[in-house]
Amino acid sequence: MERTATDVRGMFDRIAGRYDAANRVMSVGLDVLWRRRAVRLLLDGLDQGSWVLDLGAGTLDGALEILRQRPDARVVAADFARGMLVAGRRKSGADRLVLHAADGLRLPYREASFAAAFTGFCVRNLRELTQGLAELRRVVRPGGRLVVLEFFRPDRPRRFWDGIYTGRLLPVLGWAVGGDRAAYRYLPRSIQDFDARVTFEARLRAAGFADVRGRDLFPGGVASLVEAR
Repeated sequence: MERTATDVRGMFDRIAGRYDAANRVMSVGLDVLWRRRAVRLLLDGLDQGSWVLDLGAGTLDGALEILRQRPDARVVAADFARGMLVAGRRKSGADRLVLHAADGLRLPYREASFAAAFTGFCVRNLRELTQGLAELRRVVRPGGRLVVLEFFRPDRPRRFWDGIYTGRLLPVLGWAVGGDRAAYRYLPRSIQDFDARVTFEARLRAAGFADVRGRDLFPGGVASLVEAR
């Protein structure tokens, strides 16, 4: 059955308190390294004091990593699940962020508001992906950079990563740590129902990003980075 935006928002609100712990366990800490690499790419060549958007900011790990690497950046962290932002607000440094409970399909920002935008493990959850990418194109200034960190549907079957690890082990680990069985069954389904990376890159070009480049991350392309301008 197709999930509505309300369903997905409620799911993230329910798991907010244990979200970070579940992520660390399920990725064996690799999500921290993936996010660090993505933010490094995002900030390369960014002007002093630039405004940066973190869309789908969740519990604020990405937004805080932006500040860690560039303390001068002015970071807006937006997520439609208010409970995730509330959980993240307790973290050190979160008082330096601008937090908005905002829908990625109707961003409350003016055109070209941001020099750069980051989104980590978010776009897979957008109900209308084309509209969400159009909104990102609208709020990122011409020539500004968008970096997407995401789990894409694999181009070809990967028996261990998809059949065993993501399909069977991750839901069990997520349930054990996060305490919500349905939420962590959603993860492998959302990956299987999403775009392959090359298809997503084509969507970004159609949305108006002229220069789009993607790369798979260790191990085995479980996660991928896509950079667009």
